[in-house]
Amino acid sequence: MNMRYAAARAVLGDQADRLRDARVLVVGAGGIGCEVLKDVVLAGVGHIEVIDLDTIDLSNLNRQFLFRKSHIGRPKAIVARETAGAFNPDVTIVAHHANVMAPEFSQAYYASFDVVLSALDNLETRRWVNKMCVAANVPCIESGSAGLLGQVQPIRARKTECYDCTAHPTPTTYPVCTIRSTPSTPVHCIVWAKSWLFPQLFGTDEDADADERELNAAAASGEDAEELANLRKETRQMRELRASLHSSTDKDEPLGRIFDKLYDGDIRVLLSMEDMWARRTKPTPLTLADARARNDRSTGSGLRDQQMLGVCENADAFITHGAALAARGEDTLSFDKDDEDAMAFVAAAANLRASVYGIPTKTRFEAKQIAGNIIPAVATTNAVVSGLAVMQALHVLAQRWDALRVVSLARRTTRAFTTFVPAPPNPACAVCHDVYIGVRADPANTRLVDVLDAATGVREEKGLGLDRESLSISAGTRILYDADLEDNLQKALSAVGINVGDVLTLADEDGVRATVHLLVGPLKDGDEKFVLESTPEIPERPAPPPPATATATATATATATATAAAESDDDDIIIVGPPRKRPAEQAPEVSRKRHAQDDSGEEPPRKRTADTATSTGTSASTAIELD
Repeated sequence: MNMRYAAARAVLGDQADRLRDARVLVVGAGGIGCEVLKDVVLAGVGHIEVIDLDTIDLSNLNRQFLFRKSHIGRPKAIVARETAGAFNPDVTIVAHHANVMAPEFSQAYYASFDVVLSALDNLETRRWVNKMCVAANVPCIESGSAGLLGQVQPIRARKTECYDCTAHPTPTTYPVCTIRSTPSTPVHCIVWAKSWLFPQLFGTDEDADADERELNAAAASGEDAEELANLRKETRQMRELRASLHSSTDKDEPLGRIFDKLYDGDIRVLLSMEDMWARRTKPTPLTLADARARNDRSTGSGLRDQQMLGVCENADAFITHGAALAARGEDTLSFDKDDEDAMAFVAAAANLRASVYGIPTKTRFEAKQIAGNIIPAVATTNAVVSGLAVMQALHVLAQRWDALRVVSLARRTTRAFTTFVPAPPNPACAVCHDVYIGVRADPANTRLVDVLDAATGVREEKGLGLDRESLSISAGTRILYDADLEDNLQKALSAVGINVGDVLTLADEDGVRATVHLLVGPLKDGDEKFVLESTPEIPERPAPPPPATATATATATATATATAAAESDDDDIIIVGPPRKRPAEQAPEVSRKRHAQDDSGEEPPRKRTADTATSTGTSASTAIELD
């Protein structure tokens, strides 16, 4: 046999020959995705497909080794295919420069693969891929890294925990009034400069509309009405100043007026609201003339981006880089952390605002990390995590299910890895205990009542047997039908916003039956206007786990103490404790009507650093979940 595949044969034995016929999907072509693609290519997997929406930029090159400077601006998936394809002529690589959540990547598409390797960097797409793999009953290998930390989680639908069986931290959001009126930390100032000021001056009309929608949402959530009225006035003034900036040949003059409005005029308006500052430190107005008159200069040595600029230097940067952006003659600029002028302008604007509010300023390097949501990446960590992920995928391809392990990578002096057997599914998980059924439909000619009839069994033996009185039909957060809402029944699916690639959710509002997701696909030749691809029996929803007893709580406390001890470098310490408890936030679905009456009983989502039972059920290890 070709020595190229010796490593795969060492792992898989006689099963190694199956790799030539295997089909593997790699989702993401970033730091981990490049390494994963290289590994599966060198392992000799016969057919590989890779999906990524991003294009290559300069900041990728230090760790995404399939890319070179000449590739900047090109699609990651396409370049990754070209580069990795040269490593092994025996494999076929298909690249998709597309959004993984696009309709063409349906349940049937995922079902065509033997294993999916998820190498994504955000919560939304990770949850989407997890859901599609569960729906298609395809094993998925989830992976992630952050600096020197990393984790690999094999997911086998309804056999092990899926990605949604445990809680994950969501991206931090801030109230509008905090960002726009009362910042208290450097990140508030950077978010203001990046997400509000930059789009207001250099973005599109849609950005202004989005700003109005944000203010309306803030009003609905109960934020201060007087502050919001003032913010709407500020937005109207900014539109006028923006028009002046782009129509003027001399950019410095309108930018000077914008500076004085932002850091002097707007601040004085806020100071007039005396109640706002009863328990806060008042900001200090700053004009452009005053800023330039200051004699403070940069501190620190070394690279320019790591120097702490003074107020006068930030004021000069605001004008200089703002003028450069305006001079491009483009009304639709988007913030890009790798755009020199854009990043310098945002950093200067944020630091000036911080100075006004008495908040510590940041270097341009630090501001770039915050504005770009950059998680420190280490190429070696990515390589190790990717190798571990592909090892798990090889076990899946060989159907060595007992060899699957969750692996955490941590920096310790005597131990690099922590491994444990994947836990069973969470009975309260809203993903892996749901039912997924493919349907074929012509949305223009299929009515919502056809879906209802199929769900309740009106259409002879083809129905699912759900109770019409307790059934609701929704699409995302939109309720299309329930016992009190029948207005849409005679409408075509397309008329209520449902098209091929969308998902219809059938929920039992009494919480007895499992939730059903209908994955809408196109009709085939000879089909009727609506076809259920299968009619499984819809099971009852699993009962939630019993509440923890006082004894279990005391034992868990003791386990946590032992876990902290295990973080030392002493490999002789063994943690003894019970299997981990399930997160309380994953409660079964209840009646939407009852939930509307009382939604205060659930605990808020929590991130879990698990005390995880091993295969013997007697010892545990600490796992670090990364997003």
